Amino acid sequence: MPLELRHRSKANSNWIHSSRLHVVLYTFLLVATPFVLLQNFLVERIAIVSSSSIEIGGVVVRIVPTTALILGIFLLVYFRSHLTRLRILAGVVVLLMIALAQQITDFYFGHNFYDLQQNWHYLAYGIFPFMMYRDLIPRRIPLTKIILITYFSAMSFSCFDETFQMHMSNRVFDMCDIAKDVWGTLLGMVLILLGGNQARALTARWRQIRHPKLKGYTKHPFSLLTLIFVFALLFLCFSSLLTDSVHWKSVILLTVGTFALFFILFHASQYKWGKYGLILTLTVGLLVQSYFLVKHHSDGIIHNQYGLTVHKGIPIPFFDLMIYPDGGFRLVDKKHYFNQRDQTFFLKQRTDIILIGKGMYGKGGKGFPEETPVQFIYNKYTQQGTQLIILKNTEACRLFNRLKREGKSVVFILHNTC
Repeated sequence: MPLELRHRSKANSNWIHSSRLHVVLYTFLLVATPFVLLQNFLVERIAIVSSSSIEIGGVVVRIVPTTALILGIFLLVYFRSHLTRLRILAGVVVLLMIALAQQITDFYFGHNFYDLQQNWHYLAYGIFPFMMYRDLIPRRIPLTKIILITYFSAMSFSCFDETFQMHMSNRVFDMCDIAKDVWGTLLGMVLILLGGNQARALTARWRQIRHPKLKGYTKHPFSLLTLIFVFALLFLCFSSLLTDSVHWKSVILLTVGTFALFFILFHASQYKWGKYGLILTLTVGLLVQSYFLVKHHSDGIIHNQYGLTVHKGIPIPFFDLMIYPDGGFRLVDKKHYFNQRDQTFFLKQRTDIILIGKGMYGKGGKGFPEETPVQFIYNKYTQQGTQLIILKNTEACRLFNRLKREGKSVVFILHNTC
C-alpha cells in the first residue's frame, strides 16, 4: 500500500478514538437514557433489581449492596499499589457527598441508600467529568476553565433534558433532578481532581482560599471548586424543597441570592472588619436564638401566619415543615397534593394521628381518599386505623398544641403559605 494511502487509512481509523467524539457520544447517552428509562417496564425492573435479595443460611442478603461491596473490595485489592492518601480522601469525600445528597433529596420516597434509581443521577453525571477531563487536559486548557466548562456543560444538558420532558404526558419538569445531575458532576470532579494527576495543582496554596481580588477565585482551582460546591449544595437543598415546576423561579432566586450573600460574607471575612463583624453577627444571632429556644423548648407552635411559623422558638419562613412525634422537625417538599407514595410515607411513621395543615387559605392537603376534615385510614404498618385530620393552618396549629399537651402521638405536616 502506498505511504500516502497508509497514512490516510490510519487517520480514518483513529477518528473513533477521538476524545472529543467520546464526549459527544456520552452526552447523547446522558440525554437519551432517561427517555429510554421512562418505559414503565424498565422502571419496574430497576425497582425489582434494587430490592431483590437471596437467603443464605437463614440470612437475607440484598443483591445490589452486596455486589457493590464485593466489587469495591476487588477494586481496592487490584489497585492497592495505586492508592494514596489523597485518593483515599477523594473516595471518602465522594461517599460522604452521596450520603448528604440522599438525606436532602426525595424525602418522601423512602429510598434505600443503594437504590439504583436514587443513585442514577450521581453515577451517570459522575462519569461526565472524566470524559471532559480526558478531552480538555491535553489541549492545555487551564484547570479552572476545565472545572467551569464541565460544570456548566452538565447543567446545560440537564436543563435541556428536563425542559424537553415538560412536553411529555407522563413526565414533569423537576428542578431537583437538575440539581442532582450537577451534584453528580461535582462528585466526578472531586474524584478526578483530588484523586488524579491534578491533585497538586488543586491543593496548592489551599489555605489561601480567599483572594483580595474577585478574579483570584477564578484563577485558583481549590477556591473555585469550593464555591461551586456551596452553590451546588444550595441548589440541591432549595430544589428538593420546591420540586413543583411552578416554583422554578423561586429555586433560582433563592439559590443565587443565598449564594451571593454567602460569597459577600466569605470574601469580607478575610479582612479584620469583615471577620469581627461576621463573628459579632453570628454570636448575637446564636445568643438570641438560644434564648428563644430555651424559653419555648417545651412549647409547640407559638406563632403562625402566612409564610412564617415559629416552632419551639425557631422561625421557619416560607418552607413547609414536618414535625415528628418527638418534637423534632425538618423542612419538606412544598406541595398542595400528596400522592400515594407520600401518604405511604406518613403511614410508615406509625403514629396515632396524622395532622395536615393545608395552608392559610386551605389550598393544600389534597390527594387523600376523602375530602373531609377527619377520616380514618387503615395502616398496614400498625395493623390498625390511623386518624387523619386536615385543617387550615390556624385550626391545625391550635389542635396540634392541644394534642401534644395531651401526650398524643402526632405527625404534623404544615403547608406554610397558601
